[in-house]
Amino acid sequence: MTETVSIVIPTFNRAGMLPKAIDSALAQTHACEVIVVDHGSTDDTPAVAARYGDKITYVRRDRDFGPHFCWLDGILHANGIYVHLQYDDDWIAETFIEKCLGVMGEDVGFAFSGAEVIDEHSGKQLMTQFLGWLPTTGTFENHLAEDNIVASLISPGAALFRKQVLIDALYQGRLPLQRSEYHGVGPDIFASLLSMLRYPKLGFVKEPLASFRAHDGSITIDALKDARKKEEIAAAYNEVRAFYVELKAMQMVRASQ
Repeated sequence: MTETVSIVIPTFNRAGMLPKAIDSALAQTHACEVIVVDHGSTDDTPAVAARYGDKITYVRRDRDFGPHFCWLDGILHANGIYVHLQYDDDWIAETFIEKCLGVMGEDVGFAFSGAEVIDEHSGKQLMTQFLGWLPTTGTFENHLAEDNIVASLISPGAALFRKQVLIDALYQGRLPLQRSEYHGVGPDIFASLLSMLRYPKLGFVKEPLASFRAHDGSITIDALKDARKKEEIAAAYNEVRAFYVELKAMQMVRASQ
């Protein structure tokens, strides 16, 4: 039986970039449901979505409740067993879903591929990500990549998650004891950490199948230019890392009882 996969594309005022994200989702070699979620855009995003007709599901909210509620809205509309969260300024290779599914299994929480960062103006590859974390394409025990995953971040734009894990990672919003937050930072890393708490293995595709656009409108690029924003992002991620360590310790205690 063919697994059902949903690609959720949250978007906000990026009508010019959105088509590339949608086109890459529709071009997948494995059939996917494509859901575009627009919370509060004031540009031509509705018109862009309308051009795709019934090729996509378009979810529109006039009010913007913040990034991760937009993500959650799309995931709750998804019919897939697995969900890929595709950012509106990025894109994926046509074999991304097929190859990520190839390394999923009953004991695998999520799969991810290598990624590349592309300069918006020149189109040149600025760097690659994640390719050195594991030796080859396949499934691996979590601990083999855990240090890199906890210390850094696997962008959801390079990963395929189980739908239920994404819902649980996003639904709570702020973590129970969280003090620092920044514009949706936290749930993006917590999805992979929660997957590792629930499943013993992860999948990896050693190819740069996800492309991230480096541009001035990117939250990450913008923050790198501002020391205060950079500190706020780091503090928000550290909250999630600490929460993961605490949950893992609790899990070990329960297992020993």
